[in-house]
Amino acid sequence: MRYLRVAACILVAFFAGQAAADDAARPDGAVLLSRMGEAIRNLDYQGSFTYQHAGRTDTLRVFHAGGPRERERLVSLSGPRTELIRDGFNVTCVQADGSATVYTRLSNRGLLPLIPDAGDRSLATHYEVRNVGSDRVAGFVADIVDVVARDRLRYGYRLWLDQQSHLLLRSVVTDADRRPLEQFMFVSLEIGQPPSETDLAPSRRELQVTTATPQELLVRTEPTWSVTDPPSGFEFVSARRSPKDPDGTEHLVYSDGLANVSIYVEPKGDGPDDDGELVGRGTMNIHTRVQGAWRITVVGDVPAETVAMMSRAVARRSETAASP
Repeated sequence: MRYLRVAACILVAFFAGQAAADDAARPDGAVLLSRMGEAIRNLDYQGSFTYQHAGRTDTLRVFHAGGPRERERLVSLSGPRTELIRDGFNVTCVQADGSATVYTRLSNRGLLPLIPDAGDRSLATHYEVRNVGSDRVAGFVADIVDVVARDRLRYGYRLWLDQQSHLLLRSVVTDADRRPLEQFMFVSLEIGQPPSETDLAPSRRELQVTTATPQELLVRTEPTWSVTDPPSGFEFVSARRSPKDPDGTEHLVYSDGLANVSIYVEPKGDGPDDDGELVGRGTMNIHTRVQGAWRITVVGDVPAETVAMMSRAVARRSETAASP
């Protein structure tokens, strides 16, 4: 019996040591997160994935050409046939009836959903990032990276990254209790295969195209509005305004290094009285507030509490400077 106890202790010690060695051999989670961003932008890939959101599951196919001028096309495979075609900052949305709308975006983010925008700032203060193991997704061996929020003001993620290319294969957004809110997952994928020009172009040759945004981009400017008391970790990133309308809409961006929040301050005019309105669309929350002649709209993939806090704290910088 004594020998059995000794043998059992040896086995326990061996496997505990092996587990520690495995943990030490895993790539650092923060490093993998950075490599993921580079892979999504620079690699050529094409594949099909499922997207679970707002109580429904959609199936889509993506074609992506990486490099300095990113191009990609996203096609719905279930429900009404719609397409998104991105060429740099321009995105064309094609509906099933052949109507198309061209949007000019301020950011060059891709079309894949639920991708955390990992910037250059350290995330350690507000997130715990760790490599927690491996799995297989769409036939690829993947590292699993957990991004856990340290408070209830931001969402967390669980990410599956291809061990060779570091491309994101699966993403799950979680709330403060680690419950899944939305997720996407590749079911088939080719990495390194450049899509053809046909793959990147709309499937319909004749489109009824309208432009939803001005041709010129909003230009960076000194902000006239600010968030006087932003939630912990969220810092001012940029302010933009149309050069043709210096007293019109101002677009502010705040970020905690992973989650971005956009704030639009625009003249109220004769628009609806939607003061205090809070709308949730999956992981995205929108809070609208009227302040005198101005309408303030805060949009972000963050909890409702966060956008409401930021909305209530928006004020003119001149008023902030004048306050004691």
